[in-house]
Amino acid sequence: MVCGLLFLIGGSEGDILDSVADEFIPAAGGRDANIALLMIGGPEWEAYLPRYVEPWERRGATKHHVIVPGDDGVLDIHTATSRLREATGIFIAGGRTSTYHGLYASEPIRSVIRERYHEGVPVAGLSAGALISPDICVLRPSRNAPDQPLEIVQGLGLVSDLVVEVHFTEGLGTLPSLLEGMSSTLTRRGLGIDASACAVLENGQLKRVLGRSVYEITMTDFGTRSYTMVEVS
Repeated sequence: MVCGLLFLIGGSEGDILDSVADEFIPAAGGRDANIALLMIGGPEWEAYLPRYVEPWERRGATKHHVIVPGDDGVLDIHTATSRLREATGIFIAGGRTSTYHGLYASEPIRSVIRERYHEGVPVAGLSAGALISPDICVLRPSRNAPDQPLEIVQGLGLVSDLVVEVHFTEGLGTLPSLLEGMSSTLTRRGLGIDASACAVLENGQLKRVLGRSVYEITMTDFGTRSYTMVEVS
């Protein structure tokens, strides 16, 4: 049975990206790894590259390809799909969640990522990358429009029956938005992941935690939004 290995990273605080690289790089092929790094571009986006690639390079994995839209915000679909089909590991970076969703959780990119994941290619998602990884993706309102309602959209579908929230104890309103997303979709299982933590899932099930802290939330009553929450790290 092919193992679907998924790293859901709550942020980039502390040494969490180093801890993730300790497991992600060997799973992707070690020194022979070929990583597809998905980003959203923007002004001086190259300045953010070292935070991702330096932990890989320290472990001997020097081959990576950045998938990023052009200055017009449009993705070269042919190049992106080719890079994804060649990749032995896929890493979805952090940034504006709605932009990541529009670029990578839409077709045909969504199907290619899902196909590679089910073929055994490990996938890691940082912050926004983690949020779009499940079948259910909750888009919180922007800081400029805090009164707007949550938007619940279809994510990549790498794990089902799960709602994820990141920067969990550091952010404002993260627990209410997680509970609203769970209640609105009748999803009993949620994960709150701190910015210095990573939830490692195998075939959709939480197997271990890197860093601190990850919280498992179980909805016990959708009508009253009653829940239990357990810290698993």
